[in-house]
Amino acid sequence: MNLFEMDYNKSSEVCDPCASECKKINLKINNRKLSELKNDEVSHILNIFEDKE
Repeated sequence: MNLFEMDYNKSSEVCDPCASECKKINLKINNRKLSELKNDEVSHILNIFEDKE
């Protein structure tokens, strides 16, 4: 299978880097509702999605 043709949105498995980041996010959220998070926490949590180039 060509990796460029794979639809990762329909994949049943998560790649290791993504799974690792999801675990970090879950730890930071710590079973709280999104409405309970402070604005600075949200920006810190979501910064993993920023383009670092």
